[in-house]
Amino acid sequence: MQLSFEVDPSAPFSLQSQLVGQISTSITTGRLKPGTRLPGTRALSEQLGVSRNTVLLAYAGLAAEGFVETREGAGTYVSPASPEPPKFIARAKAPAPRAKTSPAASVQPPLVCDFELEGIDPELFPSAAWRRLMIRRMQSSRFNLTRAGDPQGAPELREALCRFLGATRGMSVEPGQVVVVSGIQQAMTAVGQMLVHPGTPLIMEAPGCSMIAPLYQRYGAEVLPVPVDADGLMVDRLPSCRGGVAVVTPARHFPLGGTMPASRRRALLDWADASDAHVFEVDFDSDFQYEGSPQPSLQAMDRRGCFIYAGSFAMTIGPGLRIGYLILPHHLVQPALDAVSLLEHAWPIQGMGAPWLDQAVLTDFIDSGGYDKHLRTLRRAYMERRDAMVAGLARQFGAPDLLGMASGTHLAWRIPRHLPDAAACEARARAVGIAVHTLKFRTISGVETLPGWERHLLLGFAALKPAVIATMLDRFAASLR
Repeated sequence: MQLSFEVDPSAPFSLQSQLVGQISTSITTGRLKPGTRLPGTRALSEQLGVSRNTVLLAYAGLAAEGFVETREGAGTYVSPASPEPPKFIARAKAPAPRAKTSPAASVQPPLVCDFELEGIDPELFPSAAWRRLMIRRMQSSRFNLTRAGDPQGAPELREALCRFLGATRGMSVEPGQVVVVSGIQQAMTAVGQMLVHPGTPLIMEAPGCSMIAPLYQRYGAEVLPVPVDADGLMVDRLPSCRGGVAVVTPARHFPLGGTMPASRRRALLDWADASDAHVFEVDFDSDFQYEGSPQPSLQAMDRRGCFIYAGSFAMTIGPGLRIGYLILPHHLVQPALDAVSLLEHAWPIQGMGAPWLDQAVLTDFIDSGGYDKHLRTLRRAYMERRDAMVAGLARQFGAPDLLGMASGTHLAWRIPRHLPDAAACEARARAVGIAVHTLKFRTISGVETLPGWERHLLLGFAALKPAVIATMLDRFAASLR
């Protein structure tokens, strides 16, 4: 790669200073991105017509100031973080006068901890087992990436999913009712294409997932928000309408974390029957159940083929796998396949969805017992981290009022009245390099329907070690004093 730099031998500054100045400016202005590999010293010296020693000294100066890093045997790269312009460059010319700024206008410190929602710890990925299964599949005589997969998903994966969902979600489904997709987003889009038309009532939880309403409004849906409480959707507030679609998260409400009790599930079933409506159950992260047993899926209660279920492996294996699935009544399977097939530039394709090799390895992972073992590992780790979160909050603020304790990867904390509201807590935490999240988080909509929504903070724990959680909660508490 050639850099668009020039040096002037007649300038009052040394060639080395000019080179350092141009590279550092390109980094601080964003023209050179973090991770960009710089040209080798020999190549850059030939391009600029300077001695190689000049380039070596310039790179050494940039490295000393933190702009670049040298990786042995790999070259010189732009560092992940960009510091202020180098001190020795500032001495080469008269400094411009600085405008006085107030503390409020100062740059925030770098983020050192993010209590992010839907976080994943990459160290818990089952690398050894996955690598072993991948190699075995690639060495098999049946390995052939030139053939297209089954448009509905690999039959063996659909069979494995039926066994898994029967045991963990109480479903009694056949492989023919499973459609493998690339994730929850594709599942939602396919359902929208199938069931949502101009004027279709769309019943959605408020607060709830922010991607739902904009997506289905594109198909002409009439959005009807329904409030939630600690137990999820308030079914007694469901509207009177016909032919609608209700999108719900009963296993673990997003974002408050409540599990819909059996009485509400039955009431939702009765409403769907009376309203001739479809119910679309989206399951984000109910695999992490810490207290009690998981509730059966709504699909297990289906009496007339009106329930659809979507799940994925994004939270258990990782979003990079890009494998999810739809469970559908028989009469909706072909419409779902037609919808998914048209998602690639509105042109039917074969073998859409997740790659065949990923599906094959995932099948082996499930059938070998590796996936169940992996889930147990995640549950133990995440429970320990959840408990560290609870203990840290209790140590600093007294017994915390928490939602979502029974499952999932984040908690909703109802902030005590003696502390600032959620927005102020978020701002003070960010001022000390910590990210906590309010119900105004980018993936959440409809927060205004929740009483006291401005006093809720969302704290994810899955991606953080217990010791980090404890230390960062202490730092967060200090910022509120």
